[in-house]
Amino acid sequence: MPFRPLRPLALCALLLAACASVRPAPAATSTPAAAQPTIVTLTFDDGDEDNFAAAQLLQQQGLHATFFIPSGLVGTPGYMTWDQLQQLEQAGNEIGGHSLDHTKVQGLDASALRHEICDDRANLIDHGFSPVSFAYPFGNYDPAAKAMLKDCGYAGARTISGGPQLLPVPDAYGVQAFPYIVSDTALAKMQRYINGTRQSGGGWAILTFHHVCDGCDYFSVQPDVWSKFVPWLARQQKQGMLEVKTFGEVVK
Repeated sequence: MPFRPLRPLALCALLLAACASVRPAPAATSTPAAAQPTIVTLTFDDGDEDNFAAAQLLQQQGLHATFFIPSGLVGTPGYMTWDQLQQLEQAGNEIGGHSLDHTKVQGLDASALRHEICDDRANLIDHGFSPVSFAYPFGNYDPAAKAMLKDCGYAGARTISGGPQLLPVPDAYGVQAFPYIVSDTALAKMQRYINGTRQSGGGWAILTFHHVCDGCDYFSVQPDVWSKFVPWLARQQKQGMLEVKTFGEVVK
């Protein structure tokens, strides 16, 4: 059959059909979630006497911590005094509650629960503090304890597992922290807690300390580790890698 060129109208029809068969790529319907900020909070439980000296390094480096205090033990042997706690607060640190007598609040009846939580907070208030944060002794709590904290005026509470805490906090009365810092916790591990939080997209890295001493207690951080960790953390903040805040600054 001899070749016959397409007429202009037929050629246009073919071109229109070809264009119709090419579909544009669909527009993106979502964007990747923005990374969370990396916030670090240093918390000290129990009000141990050696915490006062350890806090001086924080002040030198321009950092602040939250000190959770069982107010019934203040001023007794081995614990900080009311005057020392007031100095800590004046330096920018936070004073929070930790039950009246360092009693596990999980499972207490309503009367005992109110005594340990509410009377503790009232005691702190009577000494000039405005506590908004609480740490569960031994990390144990239940719905009744959470309800009592709210009823007594606390804005949030920290436990001791599950960290880092995602932001925004879904449950202010069940804030998750990294495991206790203990005598064999190396500087590198503390740094991994924080670097890992940042590298995984951010969140709230809460570290929990007790004593700062050389071999005095299993629940302690070595002074040499502390003296290296605090300046390192301050440098991280100055470089814009993270922000150090007290517990109350985050949950309020």
